[in-house]
Amino acid sequence: MVATRAIVSREPTQPLRPNWALETVHVGPLGDEDVLVEMHAAGICHTDLLLGSLPRGALGIAYPKVAGHEGAGVIQAVGSQVRDIQVGDPVLLSFYSCSACHECQSSHPAYCDEFATGNYPGNIGSMKASDNAEPIWSQFFGQSSFSAHSVVRKSCVVNVKEQIKDIGELKLFASLGCGFQTGMGAVQNLARAVPDDVALIMGMGAVGMGALLTAKIAGCKSIIAVDRIKSRLDLATRLGASHVIDTSDPAYVKLDDAVRQIIPTGTSVVIDTTAIPAIVEQAIETTRARSRILLIGVFPPGYQLPVGVSQHMQKGRSIIGCIEGDCVPQEVSPIISQSRGNGSQHQAIPQMIQWYRDGKFPIDLLLQYFEVRADLSHHQSRNIYLPFLKAAEYEMAIAEMKNGNVIKPVLLWK
Repeated sequence: MVATRAIVSREPTQPLRPNWALETVHVGPLGDEDVLVEMHAAGICHTDLLLGSLPRGALGIAYPKVAGHEGAGVIQAVGSQVRDIQVGDPVLLSFYSCSACHECQSSHPAYCDEFATGNYPGNIGSMKASDNAEPIWSQFFGQSSFSAHSVVRKSCVVNVKEQIKDIGELKLFASLGCGFQTGMGAVQNLARAVPDDVALIMGMGAVGMGALLTAKIAGCKSIIAVDRIKSRLDLATRLGASHVIDTSDPAYVKLDDAVRQIIPTGTSVVIDTTAIPAIVEQAIETTRARSRILLIGVFPPGYQLPVGVSQHMQKGRSIIGCIEGDCVPQEVSPIISQSRGNGSQHQAIPQMIQWYRDGKFPIDLLLQYFEVRADLSHHQSRNIYLPFLKAAEYEMAIAEMKNGNVIKPVLLWK
């Protein structure tokens, strides 16, 4: 067992408010197909907040647990059945998949039969509280990267020893494992965007920015970014949006009217990360024939999307549920390349790193180091979009992400 620090999530005492605290825990032992990772950095995603805000039992959630699913670190130990990962290897972490079901075997691990049961609650047995040996649910999304050390399931691991220049780059690429990957894959793998497309991207957080950058790479002739925060829209323009729609503007009334004023012929690719029913319903009305509508956000429980079936059929529209961008995070094997027809289209994390090297996926424009102060009223980084935060400052990271000042906070463990 290894003594380490972790942000432990306990059952919320107030509705929809995570109950987190930095504690000392013990991790281990390893399963046969597990690895021990010393975390260097971990991105914070809205999913961490959502699944740490639900009551016990919802979606199989149990407490106490450790969240975090955009980790980056170095391998410290490997299980007896792990062959292709060595101690000392730098790794990025993504989601868990079983590797055995039909979808995994068909190279669509994001739609794994065990995705919900294997990622949302995690497992029990590899982490305990230090004071009373209380079991802590870990391996959230197979990794629980809100811990300085964590026992990680092998299928989550992306070995980047050939992709990164030095260990310092782990913090740069940590957040590729979910948010940016989801946006990238939504555009490339599911919408299959081409230069003739007009892309409408709603919600300019990490997923939306990943989608925007990928739409630009695809050469989409128009990219419309939608958000309620002007600083995010300014950044979207800088990164390649041809038009922006500010839903907080007093002149704004309806999304479909605003889009038609820009593109009278309508949109062909819609990426929604907001899960706001009114926005999504209006976005569908912006579409032209044979459009693709990607739903990524988490909708209110019980919500049903009203769809005019006859109009939907006559327009040939596709509404697609998007999980992790239908990506294979790891380097694609020859078998995967053959089964998908174009393996390079789906090797998400190596592809994004290469795009960064080529200047096409400019994560460096989103990064800035800054000194965090305890008092938010004196915070001096209001215009910073992807800051690095020391792990003890996680509460500030959450606050800044919630109020829109930060797109993707990254906690530093090292």
